[in-house]
Amino acid sequence: MQYSTFKIYNASAGSGKTFTLTKSYLKILIASENPEYFKHLLAITFTNKAVAEMKERIIKMLKLFSSQDPSAKSHEMFTAICDELKITPIDLEIKAQKILKRIIHNYGAFDISTIDGFTHRVIRTFARDLKLPINFEVELDQERLLAEAVDSLINKAGTDKGLTKILVDFAIEKADEDKSWDVSYDFNNISKLLVNENDLQGIEGLKNKTLDDFKRLKDSVYNDKQSLENDIKKIANKTLTLIDESGLSFEDFTRKTLPNHFLKASKLNLKDLYKNKLEENIENGTGLYSSKLENHIAETIQAILPEIELNYKKQKNLIYNLKLLNEILRNITPLSVLNAIKYELKTIQEEKNILLISEFNTLISNEVKDQPTPFIYERLGEKFRHYFIDEFQDTSVLQWNNLIPLVDNALSTNNGSLMLVGDAKQAIYRWRGGKVEQFIDLYNKKGNPFHVDARVESLDTNYRSCIEIVKFNNGLFNYLSHSYLASETYSELFQNSKQNIAINKSGYVNLSFIDDSENEEDKSVMYSQKVLEKIQTCLKNGYELRDICVLVRKHKEGVAVSDYLTNNSIEITSSETLLIKNSKKVVFINNLIKLLIQPENTSAKIEFLTFISELKNLSDKHSFYLTHNKSNLKNSLNSLISIGYFVNLKELLQLPLYELIEEIIRTFELNNEPDAFLQYYLDFVLEFTQKQNSGLGQFLDYFEQKKDKLSISSPANLNAVRVMTIHKSKGLEFPVVIFPFAELNIYKEINPKVWFPLDRIESEGFDSLLINYNNDIEQFGETGKSIYDTHQHQLELDNINLLYVALTRPIEQLYVISKKDFNSKGELNTKTYSGMLISYLQSIGQWSDKKTEYNFGLNEQKDHSIQIESVDKSISLNLISSRKEDHNLQIITKSGLLWDTKQQKAIERGNLIHELLSKIKTPNDISFALEDMVLSGNLTKEELKSLSLVIDEVINHDALKRYFSNEYNIFNEVDIITKTGRQIRPDRLNINKKNEVIIIDYKTGEHKSSYSKQLIDYESILNEMNYKVINKILVYINEEVGVIEV
Repeated sequence: MQYSTFKIYNASAGSGKTFTLTKSYLKILIASENPEYFKHLLAITFTNKAVAEMKERIIKMLKLFSSQDPSAKSHEMFTAICDELKITPIDLEIKAQKILKRIIHNYGAFDISTIDGFTHRVIRTFARDLKLPINFEVELDQERLLAEAVDSLINKAGTDKGLTKILVDFAIEKADEDKSWDVSYDFNNISKLLVNENDLQGIEGLKNKTLDDFKRLKDSVYNDKQSLENDIKKIANKTLTLIDESGLSFEDFTRKTLPNHFLKASKLNLKDLYKNKLEENIENGTGLYSSKLENHIAETIQAILPEIELNYKKQKNLIYNLKLLNEILRNITPLSVLNAIKYELKTIQEEKNILLISEFNTLISNEVKDQPTPFIYERLGEKFRHYFIDEFQDTSVLQWNNLIPLVDNALSTNNGSLMLVGDAKQAIYRWRGGKVEQFIDLYNKKGNPFHVDARVESLDTNYRSCIEIVKFNNGLFNYLSHSYLASETYSELFQNSKQNIAINKSGYVNLSFIDDSENEEDKSVMYSQKVLEKIQTCLKNGYELRDICVLVRKHKEGVAVSDYLTNNSIEITSSETLLIKNSKKVVFINNLIKLLIQPENTSAKIEFLTFISELKNLSDKHSFYLTHNKSNLKNSLNSLISIGYFVNLKELLQLPLYELIEEIIRTFELNNEPDAFLQYYLDFVLEFTQKQNSGLGQFLDYFEQKKDKLSISSPANLNAVRVMTIHKSKGLEFPVVIFPFAELNIYKEINPKVWFPLDRIESEGFDSLLINYNNDIEQFGETGKSIYDTHQHQLELDNINLLYVALTRPIEQLYVISKKDFNSKGELNTKTYSGMLISYLQSIGQWSDKKTEYNFGLNEQKDHSIQIESVDKSISLNLISSRKEDHNLQIITKSGLLWDTKQQKAIERGNLIHELLSKIKTPNDISFALEDMVLSGNLTKEELKSLSLVIDEVINHDALKRYFSNEYNIFNEVDIITKTGRQIRPDRLNINKKNEVIIIDYKTGEHKSSYSKQLIDYESILNEMNYKVINKILVYINEEVGVIEV
């Protein structure tokens, strides 16, 4: 069968993307005659959860197809595969059974992976070539490492004169601007560029720049700035003189706007200088003075207006050039130390033997992608012929470029294929490197890196949401595509996104608008009240709490809603409630650790004792405190013996961190019942101890830094309202979705920055520099206008996409809670979600200033005919913990004695020789064996030459040469199990046609009598197997090859 196809599925929300992916994957497996063909398929997606779901879906389908249950034969995927492959149900059943069995027995080869997981695998394979330690660790906590690098750099102040001057000057600059002199904040922010793929090109242009290069640039920019300031003042003063010499006063101009403009410029007061219609009025000669002004004065103004216009435009150009230089100066010092931070970061990585996850794609791009594709496959040990890439709209440029050579090689074969699935309308990860334009260009056929033409199919039927939800979204996003997306390419995404309806149920959409308030706290309460109101309505209609999900854009909004609902007795589950810092047991353990290093910490002691009193259900807590709150910690702990807790302070302090915490858990019986928080906490402690050789204080500091991100997974069967961010909801669906705080300003960003191209000659050899992004950029020439337009268009798409993701999660009911977003003049704010929703309602003739609620469809009782999979299959397990002393185990090791010794090197050499000889039966195998060892990374090119000489000497030795021929059946390192269950593995057995055996064993080092006894033992075992041993040979491979017949 031929699979030389390149398919692109443009899959809108709820359109059966997973079904299509699974069916396509299974069709290739079923069509093949090889039940292990799954080893040639690679499916890539972007989260571990998505990987697990896809694997589960495929296994579930194969299990269903394999069953003899008649109902399985009516499953739509079963019938579709039978029809499309033209096979009988019984054939599909038999094939599915075989494939399922092989996958279960070779699960490691069932390659469905995250993109990071696959690149990690490639890097592991090429570790030696990349000069990386074979056992490197992957670091996910990049911010902590960057902060460590920044601290390390700042600590060098005083030892490096050039660096010290930069740090001091920058601190003074910040102080002069009334900002904190602490430079670490700026350096921590700038260091994030090192791990952001979007900034790679800009960073690359700076990699060879020194502190002196930046100093020269800064001096040059500063000189240009002073020159520009002088020119601006000259033009401003010249214009003011012209006005004065023409006999005019400021009062002759409307609101004094025109002369005040030049007066501000003469003082370099440039803020909001162009936030008016002055330029337009000068060009048109209108609005500059009152119609009641005397004619001769008006005529004088008109006479000098051409010169004023010329001065205005010339000065405007100079002012925006000055603003550009100011932006460059604002960022130049943090940028100048970027290479120094990078150096510190690399030093830390080498010391700790770690690799940042953000480095994966760059490493492959720089070192691996230019390798011949067969070579890459040879290293990986697999030859993938079929690729499936899910969520392609979130793929970064580097990720895609790294996959292209492998995919191209597959498409060049007779049975290779590529399937891309994505939705440009759900691209919400640009900040993480995702570039949706790649997907848009591919399905619009504007770019194709392969020789095979793409076949594009749109999945345009919504199988998730009910009628009114689909209709509302169709109308809203079609309207937004014409009114809010300035880019024609982006606009077409939504113009062509109308979905067909599959679920024949009404559904319901409700839009609510609260009154606007300048007080953020009041507004937060109003939104939360509305959420509670909607939840109560849903409960009356038969919905359960677990059916409802509240989506928010920001974490703080989720916290506000969660707190309000909890205070009103609504059970919730959210990232906030699932944080392990909220576990009383975790807080108790941390308090005890705190007491171990700060015995006088009264607050920690009170909290520690309070928990114990609650654990023991003591009613008289006052007496308990009086009894156990001793001034001395040891006495306090000893007093707990009376209530059954024996705590040996001296022993606790001597234990390693992990064992210390386990001892606390056992002592206070915290593991009597399953506790996911405690288990996760222990995992966190273990990870800390493995990566950092630090004490109790450092652990508490680290926990404090990470506590807002450490959360357990949410149990699926919990009857509680889910509160989550829109980003986390991607790919999920819920019977009811409530979306409060729907007022996002789509153009608002937090400290945005862009790389601005520069002229290398005029800019001391710099190609581009980082500047703050604001509206001024539009005036920085054609380059600035292009950057501004592109950035604004991307903000529009990314935030409308975010809205699309939120509004396409519900199955039956959607509630959107926004605000009346009008200014004091009654003008609608068109830059926000609020403005979008209101303008849409206005466009369909439904908006009324007096209404706050808008309904689409009927708010009916829950439809129990719609089945939703939400079964929790997890099992709660008790935490088992016991002292190692109780097991009476003794571990003895001497390996450490060999580290960095000649003996260790001899052992490594012996192991390499053994492995090489295990691959060689005849001289024809030598080149293959050596090449395979090099390709697998076990042998360096330096080692290759010396070892090839050794192997040659062994095989051509006079006493051995005849045994390396084709006249024998040769078994290298074959396991033999004796009658008693013992297992032996001779290095080499040569068996002739008479069942006569020659045993050959390779040794390095000194001759030992035990080696001869070993061969005699082998002989007796082979005799029991009806073989006749005619020779036993020991081959000693040292500086010379020695052969001894036993």
